[in-house]
Amino acid sequence: MPHALVCFLKRFMNLFLLITLFKGLGWSFDPVSVSIQSYALIDHMKRIEQLPPVMEGDRIREWILADRLPEGKLYTKSGDFSQEDMERLVENMNLQEIKPLHPLTYGWTLRRTNMRMYPSAETIHKGNPKIDYNQYTLLEPFTPLAILHTSKDGEWLYVQSPFMRGWVNKRDVHTSTIEQLLKIMQMPFLVVANKGVTLNGIYFGLGSKVRYLEKKDGEYKVLLPDGSHMLLEAKEGLVEGYLKFEEERVKSILESLLGTPYDWGGKEGRWDCSSLVQSLYAVFGAELPRNSAQQAKIGKAVGNSFSSYQEFKDFLRGLPPFRTLLFMKGHVMIYGGIEGDDVVIYHSVHRMTKEDGSKWLVESVAKNYLERDGLRNLYKAIVSVNLLD
Repeated sequence: MPHALVCFLKRFMNLFLLITLFKGLGWSFDPVSVSIQSYALIDHMKRIEQLPPVMEGDRIREWILADRLPEGKLYTKSGDFSQEDMERLVENMNLQEIKPLHPLTYGWTLRRTNMRMYPSAETIHKGNPKIDYNQYTLLEPFTPLAILHTSKDGEWLYVQSPFMRGWVNKRDVHTSTIEQLLKIMQMPFLVVANKGVTLNGIYFGLGSKVRYLEKKDGEYKVLLPDGSHMLLEAKEGLVEGYLKFEEERVKSILESLLGTPYDWGGKEGRWDCSSLVQSLYAVFGAELPRNSAQQAKIGKAVGNSFSSYQEFKDFLRGLPPFRTLLFMKGHVMIYGGIEGDDVVIYHSVHRMTKEDGSKWLVESVAKNYLERDGLRNLYKAIVSVNLLD
């Protein structure tokens, strides 16, 4: 069969798939359905209030040991990362003290804090300290937690948050009963719909929740994670409940973040590619998993292979912007529609390879035009196109 005919048939089938899939859908975005799917499909995501009060020790041990540092030469601030360094980290995991049956305790984060692979603040990297392989993610204030284990030095807690589990510094956690935690989780809230706000010295980032006790005469009596209160007038960037999803609102938020430095794992309080996606859609009430591989399992996968840039572009024309996600291996982007007949993407990105083979060190939240920026080659690396609905 001639190659041109094969390409035509493939493009026709992609368009037919879109028409079949979306007929009668009305392009609706349902954050509740997205959240339900996330919790159903991603093992790292757990509803804290639904965890059993007692957990098997073997399961906790399995979770703690599930991930490994990458192979190859690794470094720390003091030099080479050695076998002795690895043994020291494992010893501090305190695995021998995990009981066969372990009663859970609960709590929440007092401030922004980093979740780590090992119970240590030590940076472990391959030559670039900004890429810390010991970093999982950033947790916002008031993140609910199930506390599963304590490190040998007593300084770290192994916890389950709604979207990730790992080690957090004990000083950043307020412990509580399940009843106290549920009371907090059931309180009304304001959601942060901009880069972030600082309240009495506590920074709340994009998509995080600011809990309040009451609203009176346009003022909110806000509860802070340490139990203190403050009065807060309604202000730009804080929305009562979740923001209603509209494409222009998503675009406005993303445009306001452009130029923010890229941040692997959110260690410095900013975003990498998947945390940007997670924080952005949290504003609208959608709970997504933390990394791009997990996020690629959410929504409807509507495409994954394209024979040319033109086929890819034509395919995207039929999809709604700002809730279509484009996945490459280890990277996720937000499709921003077509502007001036050019495909637009938004993402937080470290580095890109252009169609002429050159490396482009972006290191920020960026808005790219694929043709203007010489990124037509991007279509070759797409492994999935997903629609959040």
